[in-house]
Amino acid sequence: FNAKMSTMNLFDKDAVEVFEDEKYANVILFHGYGADAQDLYPLSRMIPTKVKCNWFFPQGPLSIPLGAHWVGKAWWPIPIDRYQEAGSTLDTSVEVPKGIEKLRTEFQKWLNMKGLDPKRTLISGFSQGGMLAQDLFFTFPQNFSALGLLSTNLINKAYLKAQPTENIKGKHAFISHGHSDPVLPIAGSKALDTFLIEAGLKTKTCHFSGGHEIPPMVLTQLGQFMDQVLD
Repeated sequence: FNAKMSTMNLFDKDAVEVFEDEKYANVILFHGYGADAQDLYPLSRMIPTKVKCNWFFPQGPLSIPLGAHWVGKAWWPIPIDRYQEAGSTLDTSVEVPKGIEKLRTEFQKWLNMKGLDPKRTLISGFSQGGMLAQDLFFTFPQNFSALGLLSTNLINKAYLKAQPTENIKGKHAFISHGHSDPVLPIAGSKALDTFLIEAGLKTKTCHFSGGHEIPPMVLTQLGQFMDQVLD
């Protein structure tokens, strides 16, 4: 394959791209808070699929200090203290991410620049990246093939609920979450599932015994999902 790094649009800066053929389906995968584009890149080799795909791993624009000589990336700032205090009662559905409008604008430019066919594209993400994926899926009328949400919760519910749903009715969403997730509660994932169903999506859920992670079970089921929605 051809792994390329480029520095143009916000979604291209320090992104990792595995592009093989313009005839292939596309997978866009956003990393979580404190990680970076390299974090999920191995999944391009680890997710078992029959359908052939091009992979895109953008990197969040914010730098987050995580400790001595350790800096991660994020899509927007989050109130970590509140997240930790709330624990299993955390409700992120009312949060309006700071800078989300710029992310939408830049993503639209990036999508046009890449010339990707949304109808053959899975837009997905882990944790905060999943929050970004759901926002972009609802915001744009391009009619993405499907939505992949790994260990994430619903955000900006009022805004997303107000978006037109004609282009997403009948589309498919994959949702995975650990029963013991200490970062984002599984209750929030179930609420997200309900919200998507009410918006007209068909959801496939994968709940597992574990925490804030992507175990092999999820990779297998996600691969099967991709074969169904991207073929």
